[in-house]
Amino acid sequence: MLFLITGINGFIAAHTAEQLLAKGHKVRGTIRSNKIDTLSQPAPTALEVVTIDDIASGDFTEALKGVDGVIHIAAPLPGAASREVTFKSAIDGTLNVVRQAQKAGVKKVVVTSTFGTLLHPNHYAAFAGLNFTEENWGGISDEEFDQHKDDPLFIYMTAKTRAEQALWEFAKVNPEMDISTIIPGYVLGPYSRLFVLPKSASAMGTNSWVYEMMNKGRVPNAPNWIVDVRDIARAHAAAALTPFPSQPGSAINPAERRFIINAQSYTWKEAVEHLLKTRPVLNGRFIPLDQIENLPGPVTSLDTTRAKNVLGIDGYIHPETTFEQAVDDLLLVEKNLGQEPVQKVSRVLKTRKTLQKYKKSQKSDPRSLRKPRWLQKLRSSVKNRNLKLNGQFADGQ
Repeated sequence: MLFLITGINGFIAAHTAEQLLAKGHKVRGTIRSNKIDTLSQPAPTALEVVTIDDIASGDFTEALKGVDGVIHIAAPLPGAASREVTFKSAIDGTLNVVRQAQKAGVKKVVVTSTFGTLLHPNHYAAFAGLNFTEENWGGISDEEFDQHKDDPLFIYMTAKTRAEQALWEFAKVNPEMDISTIIPGYVLGPYSRLFVLPKSASAMGTNSWVYEMMNKGRVPNAPNWIVDVRDIARAHAAAALTPFPSQPGSAINPAERRFIINAQSYTWKEAVEHLLKTRPVLNGRFIPLDQIENLPGPVTSLDTTRAKNVLGIDGYIHPETTFEQAVDDLLLVEKNLGQEPVQKVSRVLKTRKTLQKYKKSQKSDPRSLRKPRWLQKLRSSVKNRNLKLNGQFADGQ
């Protein structure tokens, strides 16, 4: 089988390609023209790349020829792009990919989502001792987003939530499409060798959180939802190879095709303690253990039962291994750079600060699926099959 993977040079995408290639499948990946030289040589004969510079508006006609399934992964990280670009990439990009797949007769589509779709951007529910399943949705109203439209975390989580909700609205109108989404925790681990190692700190992907810690940066005061990138890749491959029965649009329950992927509970502080023991070269590079903030409450768990029962995803890589191998590769990246970058990575989620901002806020019900103005407009537009999203959500409308 031949699978198209968007943003194939990305952290998750490259590993997903490796998983499919190892199973004997062929992979075609999209890549920006200025990233084509990151492909390692010689490349596997079963791997080909095509250049598409804009996922949101690019023409996938040639890329989709002969394809059996699409895995859409390409997306900017929190704070890596402007509000307008983040929304356009997330919403327009997802719908552009799935629509062109439908036009090309490709029914199987797997899309990378995020745990950020499960809860409010203030992360209040992450420390409420709850249990999140695929039934949970976060999201915020247009009015609330307008109040925080310059906050990178609010922008990212709102864009990804609205993108996935838009995807499911599309699925209900086009029930012949076989769509599923993967919902990972914090994705860390080694880099795929299909591509050269990152050439800058800004290209480290989500491992930038680990690199921040390694340079006496702040240890994330974030939920202990750690998952190895290879397990996330395994889940994408499994979803791409698992057919879901066709259903009438009204009968499609997104929760049955969403899959939470997360390893066991493991805190960021535990990671630092472990790395100090197993990677002595890091001694002196972390802030003192007694300066690491305690979590603000009991961490909500991520239920991975559905992924185990439907996709067969079990036996996760232990977070200790994930952190060790992430650090090993980051040290190689640092060595290749010749010196430690002066500019520190700044994408670490400042959950504690956000929580304090919302200390007096009413707790959101993490199981509620809000239906604000933008979603009502979206449903109407999808039904009319003339959805025009360019810039529509840049201001939260």
